[in-house]
Amino acid sequence: MNGCNEILEREHVTAASARGIGTKRFGSERVWLVDDNDNFRSMLADLLEGEGFECEREFPNPDEALAALAREAPPDIILLDIQMGEYNGLDAIRPFKVAAKETHVLMLTTFAPPEARKRAFREGASDFMLKSWQLSEIASHMRQAMEFGTVAGLLTAFLNGEVSAPEKPVVARRPRVASQPAFTAPRMTIAERWMAYLRGLMRFSPSSKAETV
Repeated sequence: MNGCNEILEREHVTAASARGIGTKRFGSERVWLVDDNDNFRSMLADLLEGEGFECEREFPNPDEALAALAREAPPDIILLDIQMGEYNGLDAIRPFKVAAKETHVLMLTTFAPPEARKRAFREGASDFMLKSWQLSEIASHMRQAMEFGTVAGLLTAFLNGEVSAPEKPVVARRPRVASQPAFTAPRMTIAERWMAYLRGLMRFSPSSKAETV
């Protein structure tokens, strides 16, 4: 975590200097930060403000953020840590999506084991980012999530080789009839298998279920 804080401190100084000469703000997406490290939250909020985001609220744990969602208008983006003492941020993704189905939940954590990434996308997260990334990369992924939702994060992970394409589906063949030519299922490319997989994820995602209630 010390390394992450050092990176943020350097960018904090640079961003503060840039704002002093009138850096243009590119957007006004409303952001809530959920992280148990007070210093990290404060520095990240200041840096994201310099990128044009409006960091409205900061919370040390998911429970306080969920309580606020019950009283206030939901933000556009929630940046959510995973390891927060007794709290696991992965457990909070689905409750956040149920309480605010239009809000994009993006994981921002120190470590990214493959099983955590897979679970985050399965629960409805729009992306999975590391605290060691450059601020510009974090901001870019946040804007990408606003535009494309969960598909953006999944495609990025797939293209980076972090998740694999789904297995080729088994197609049942019809019994051969003498009067008809044999039926041969068309081969699916990796891209086609992946898009079919994404459509399935979106169909059974928490947000899509909420819309049918």
